[in-house]
Amino acid sequence: MQALEQVIGSNVILLWLDDHIGRPENCQELKKQFPSSEKLCLFYEVESCVQFVETVKNKKVFAIIQGKYARDIVPCLEQHTSDPVVYIFCMNVLEHKSWAEEHDCILKGGILDPEADLLTRLTQDMADYATSKASEHESKKRAFEELAQYLTREAKRLRAEQCTLMFKTDPYSGQETPCVQPET
Repeated sequence: MQALEQVIGSNVILLWLDDHIGRPENCQELKKQFPSSEKLCLFYEVESCVQFVETVKNKKVFAIIQGKYARDIVPCLEQHTSDPVVYIFCMNVLEHKSWAEEHDCILKGGILDPEADLLTRLTQDMADYATSKASEHESKKRAFEELAQYLTREAKRLRAEQCTLMFKTDPYSGQETPCVQPET
């Protein structure tokens, strides 16, 4: 779980709006299924959830929404968060199917009934997100390494061709000391 925290922990919010599960005293065993590194934000009222969503900046939001609240909160999630993934958790999937198809965030998550299906889908989606972020960071790392190598070569070339400053290379580490003005 520490690896998950290092890759996505601080950038991910798992939001859960449900009038039963959202209460702190309910469903303790279910809530233990989520890694402690995740920001699990539980709500049992739409108003407090909306207030929270309006403050979310630069976070990936995975939102589990009780079916009866979905129509109220989905537009807010789409307006205030970037690329949210919404799971409508309900017993009547068909009731939400037609309107939900108009929202990409729900198409990414789904309309799910059994708890096991919800947890499986959520876990897989979060794993896919972590994999995507890891690849993104690896690509950035390679790009920075290539830039550093290029700039180091350029600095050496410019010093050799044009620099009037004196510098030394440490014979043990290969590191060069900063350029200094020669004494005149």
